[in-house]
Amino acid sequence: MKFKTNLLSRKMFGIISLALLFVSCNVKENKVLIIGIDGCRPDSFIKANTPSSDSLMKTGAYTFNAKTDEISSSGICWTGMLTGVWHDKHKVVTNSYKNPNIGEYPHFFRRVKQFNPELKTYSVIQWTAIHKILQEGDADVVKTFGNDDLVTDEVVRNLTNEDVDVIFVQLDDVDHAGHKYDYVPESENYIQAVEKADSQIGRMVNALKKRENYKNENWLVIVSTDHGGSNFGHGQNIPEHTTIFYIASGENATRGEITEQVNVVDVCITAMKHLGMEIKEEWSLDGKVVGLIN
Repeated sequence: MKFKTNLLSRKMFGIISLALLFVSCNVKENKVLIIGIDGCRPDSFIKANTPSSDSLMKTGAYTFNAKTDEISSSGICWTGMLTGVWHDKHKVVTNSYKNPNIGEYPHFFRRVKQFNPELKTYSVIQWTAIHKILQEGDADVVKTFGNDDLVTDEVVRNLTNEDVDVIFVQLDDVDHAGHKYDYVPESENYIQAVEKADSQIGRMVNALKKRENYKNENWLVIVSTDHGGSNFGHGQNIPEHTTIFYIASGENATRGEITEQVNVVDVCITAMKHLGMEIKEEWSLDGKVVGLIN
């Protein structure tokens, strides 16, 4: 009887060990790609032909009624997206970035590094000023390029060849088109710029899916913008300037249109949560997690 009991115990131990091995072999690494299209007004985004973004929406959550900062200028809004707080806390109130409060409310890369120093953080942008809130050690790779084609080329190269965990990308040419041709859906040149940005998103996502270890990775792709625009500009607290869009796509994303209010400050909070981080109350962040299953 003792022999049978011992044999049963060994069998059960073997089954449990195999089950644990199976689970451990199937745990995927959570990673994040954030793509920000500068100055992309939601109604124009809807009108444009955007197959790459449409595909992300089909495998994720989205809204075209999100809100950015009431001071709808790039410096303020990108800082809100990357710190998770509004301008009254991060203290960036103009594009000059005078005395940002990054000691108390740093770029979310700093919190990622504090969570796990081994995670590789990349920031690849066109508008150089965004990097003014980065502190030493926040990012493993910091790159700036003169146009979105070069930004996209670098992101594709990074996703193809590098051990990336978190990458923030800023495309700026849509905002250039808005200032030159206006941000309205009736502006053909602006719509063409939006469509080009979508094709660049497609290149990035395709590179991501072709990664050598992609089957063992769980990517969350977030696509959003810093502000809208009208009359060849932005910066006012009016719907045309403060209404933005938000897409969160991936295995852990919910499906369909988001009914709750989404804000620009929610982007980095959602990214950190996907990475497995605890959003600590002591950080006093204004954003929340949106579009994730858990």
